[in-house]
Amino acid sequence: MKPLFVNHSSSSRAVCKEKSCHQAFTSNEESHPLLSESLAGRGSSGSGSAKVSAMKKHAVLAIFLLLSMSVFADDDFPDDWLTVAEKTDFRATSSYDETMGFLRRLETAAPGLIRVTDFGRSGQGRPLLLVIVSSDGAFTPEAAAATGKPVVLLQSCIHAGEVDGKDATLMVLRDIALERKPELAKGVIILFAPIYNADGHERVSPYNRSNQNGPVEGMGYRATANGINLNRDFLRLESPEARAMARLVAIWNPHLHVDNHVTNGSDHAWVLTWLVAEAPQLDKTVDAWVGAHLPKVLAEIEAAGHPNGPYVSLVSGSDPAEGMIWDVSQPRYSSGYFPLRNRPSILIEMHAHKPFQDRVYANRAFMEELIGEIGRSGKELVRAVAAADAAEIARGRADAEPSEVVVRWDVAEEGDTLTWPAHEWAVEDSVVLGGSRVRYHPGEIREVNLEWRHTPVPELTLPRPRGYIVLAGWPQIEEVTAGHGLRAYRIEKDAELEVETIRLSKPEFATFPYQGVVMVEDFEVSRQTERRAIPAGSLWIPADQPNFEIAVQLFEPEAPDSLVRWGALSTVFERKIYIGTDVLEELAHEMLDDDAIRQEWEAALDNPDFAVNRSARYLWWYRRTPYWDETIGLLPVLRVMRPAELELEVWPGL
Repeated sequence: MKPLFVNHSSSSRAVCKEKSCHQAFTSNEESHPLLSESLAGRGSSGSGSAKVSAMKKHAVLAIFLLLSMSVFADDDFPDDWLTVAEKTDFRATSSYDETMGFLRRLETAAPGLIRVTDFGRSGQGRPLLLVIVSSDGAFTPEAAAATGKPVVLLQSCIHAGEVDGKDATLMVLRDIALERKPELAKGVIILFAPIYNADGHERVSPYNRSNQNGPVEGMGYRATANGINLNRDFLRLESPEARAMARLVAIWNPHLHVDNHVTNGSDHAWVLTWLVAEAPQLDKTVDAWVGAHLPKVLAEIEAAGHPNGPYVSLVSGSDPAEGMIWDVSQPRYSSGYFPLRNRPSILIEMHAHKPFQDRVYANRAFMEELIGEIGRSGKELVRAVAAADAAEIARGRADAEPSEVVVRWDVAEEGDTLTWPAHEWAVEDSVVLGGSRVRYHPGEIREVNLEWRHTPVPELTLPRPRGYIVLAGWPQIEEVTAGHGLRAYRIEKDAELEVETIRLSKPEFATFPYQGVVMVEDFEVSRQTERRAIPAGSLWIPADQPNFEIAVQLFEPEAPDSLVRWGALSTVFERKIYIGTDVLEELAHEMLDDDAIRQEWEAALDNPDFAVNRSARYLWWYRRTPYWDETIGLLPVLRVMRPAELELEVWPGL
C-alpha cells in the first residue's frame, strides 16, 4: 500500500449518547489509503490530541433508526428462511446441527449454485463444513481453476464463541441462494468455512465470553476439545482441524482469505475493525491490489451505517492515548500465515461491546461488499497473485541472483496519525489488580489523535538457500512439510554434499506449557559450511516454489514459529550417551600434556563459578574426546547454498 497516513483532524460530531450509535469520522486528503476513501468527505473542525464536542442525542438516535430501517428492510424473508439468530431476536446463535440443516436447505434451493461438503474432521469427529458457491458449477479445485476466476475463502468460528461471522455467513448465502443478491456469485468462486472450530462451537455457555455483548443464551468455547487454539496453529499444524485447513488451502489455493473474529478490550465507536499484512511482508503487487480495493469496501459499509477502523491494539494498557501498534503477525496466526503463500488475509474483528445484532449485520455487509469488489476486480487479483508466485519461484531458481529471506519481522518506529473515536475513559483504582486501571464510560465519544505504528520492517534476514535437506528419520518434519503442500523429493542414494549446518546450544525453555508444549524461548545459533553425508531417504525441498517462505519459517530456528521454537526438535539438545569419569579422568591427564589444551583449561579455571561446577567441568573435558556425539545441537535440516546434483524421486507426501 501507499505511504501511510498523516493526521486525522477531529470531528465536530464528537459526543454520542447512544451506546450503539453509528458515528461518522473525518480524515484529510493524505490519510492511509485504507481509511481515506471510507472516511473522506466528512467535515472537520480543527485538530488536537483529544477534542470533545457535543451532539444532540435525539438527532443521533434518529439517524441510527433510519440506517437500521434501511438495513433491515431488505430482510423481509419468510419465517422459514430466518436464521436462529433472527428468529430469537439475536438472543441465540444456531447450533452445529441447526447450521447444517440451514445450509442443506440453501443447497436444495440453489443446487447448481451452492454445494455443501466438508474439508476434514474435528478432533471429536465432526465434519468441518465447507460451502462452495459457483455460478459455473465449479465445485472442485480443478474446475474452479479452469474458470480463471478468483477464489476467496471466508472463515468463521476459529474461536467458536466469536460467532458473528457464522451468522452473517448464513445471511450472505441466503441472499445468494434466494436471488436477493445473485450478482455476488458471478465473478468469484466463494468458499465458506462457517464453523472452523466445530467441537468448541458445541461447548455452549453464556459464560464463555465475559466481555461479549451477546448472544445472551450462550456461545461456543475458544479452543478445541483438547485445548488447542486454532489461531495459533496455522504453521505448526498440531490439530486435525489445522491440518485439514492447510490441506484445503493447498488444494484450492484461494486468492484471498478472510478470518472473522470478535474482539474486546478497549471501547470505541467502531463496530468493525480490520487488519491486513502490508508490504514488504505481503508481496508488493498483492499489497497494491489490497490498497486499491479494500478502501472501497470499507467506504461502502461506512456509508451503510457500519462505522469501521483499523484493529485497535493499544501500546499501553494504562494510557490509551499513547498510541496503537499492529504487532506484525507471526505465522501461527492466519494474518501472518497467508502472506507466506503470497495471499492477503483480512482479519475482521467485530467489536464485542456492540449489540450482537449490530455486529452480525456489519459483518454481513463487509463480506458482501468484499465479495462484490473481488468479483468486479477479479482479473486484477488473479494477476497480482500470479505475479507474486512467479517472483518467488524466480528468486529460488538455481541460477538466480543471491537474495535474502526474512526470518523475523518488526514494526517500523515511524507511524501515522489517526483519530480514534474512543468512549470516554478514566484511570481508576483497581480492587482486583491493585494499582490503577482504565475504565471506559460508554455513551460519550472522545476523539483522540493517536500515533498508529503498523508498517512491517525486516528484523532478521538470512541469505536465501537454494533449498533445504531434511535428513531421513525425522517424521515430524516430513508430516508438517506434507501438511503445507510443499513440493519435495526423496533423495534416492547416499550422497555427500557441501551444506550449511545449523548448531544450537544453551537452550532456555519456557516454565509453563503453551498449546500443550514447552516452547524453546532462546538459544545460541552457530552456522558453518561443512561437507556432510546425506543418507538415502532424506528430503530435498527446493526454493523455486511459490510457498517456499513457509519452509523458511519452519526450518530457520530463529523464526518465531519454527519447529525448534515449538519444541518439535528438542531431542537435538539431549545427550543420549555419556562417558565414565574414570575413563574421562585418564583422557584428561593425557590431554594436559598438550600445551594449548592446558592453557585453555587454566583459563577456564579462572572463572570461579566454572571451577566449582562439576557438571561444567565434566562437559568441558567430554567435548574434547572422540566419544563426544557431534550431532548434539545439530539440526536435521541442512541449508544448500549452491546448486547441487542429487538423484531424486518425486515425493507424494504422506
